[in-house]
Amino acid sequence: MAYVTTIDVLGITPKEYRAILDEMGVELRPEPGIYLHLTAPIEGGYRITEVWDHREGFEAFMQARLAPAAKAIGLNREMKLTIEPLYNIFAPRLYDLPPLVEDAFLRPNAPIPA
Repeated sequence: MAYVTTIDVLGITPKEYRAILDEMGVELRPEPGIYLHLTAPIEGGYRITEVWDHREGFEAFMQARLAPAAKAIGLNREMKLTIEPLYNIFAPRLYDLPPLVEDAFLRPNAPIPA
């Protein structure tokens, strides 16, 4: 069963978010069980939403990659985590995603906004 994970990270800056992604290396070496990663700004931080093939895969990722990367860069922020079974997925414009990725603020190698 697939799962949707949501992490609200409070107090994180764009520079810190970019640093944690770079430290984990997920854009060059994604975790095998992840299908999708989306990030959006929220009041006071960012919301990270992902789709995983199994809950255990996400939990292993948190322990093996996210926690060590956060420690390595000295990042300790308040987080609210939810993990729920995937109920529905609809992606009618899947082939339109490449230009969307190119327009994302924090895509790989993009300048970091203030």
